[in-house]
Amino acid sequence: MNHDNLSKFTCKKCGGHELSVIHTWNIEAGAESESWREWGPLKNDHHWKYEFKEKIEKNEDDEVQRGDFGSFEDDDSESEPEEYEIHEPETDREDDEFFLNCANCDQPVEFGWSQPDRRGLILPVEFSDFDSQQSWPDPKYIENWRQRGWLRTGNNQS
Repeated sequence: MNHDNLSKFTCKKCGGHELSVIHTWNIEAGAESESWREWGPLKNDHHWKYEFKEKIEKNEDDEVQRGDFGSFEDDDSESEPEEYEIHEPETDREDDEFFLNCANCDQPVEFGWSQPDRRGLILPVEFSDFDSQQSWPDPKYIENWRQRGWLRTGNNQS
């Protein structure tokens, strides 16, 4: 019997077995800024692939505009684009945020990373194979892990 396809997660709220990874970030362009979000499923092997991407519009209705970077650049000049008009991929992930939610009911799920500084695989606390001694907490969960005695010494965790 192949156990690779058995779910390692069951939501405590709804009983769902699928998780979504959500990544949000801001792009600064001069005085302007844009917020973006991408998301996709987390697999049982802790890998994920973003399947959707959207620009988060700031307006009263909190509407979202789907698309890619190119469709939101506005350049009606005949000259070369100014430096502030070029959207370069972010390399500083310090202000990025990552979330893990039940794909069925959107219940947040606590998680860590397989490598320091939010690198590597996503390791949900509720997965049956979770090992706190092989994980680094996502920054929003550091205090929870400290209270549980899960923080490893020498991990550069605040």
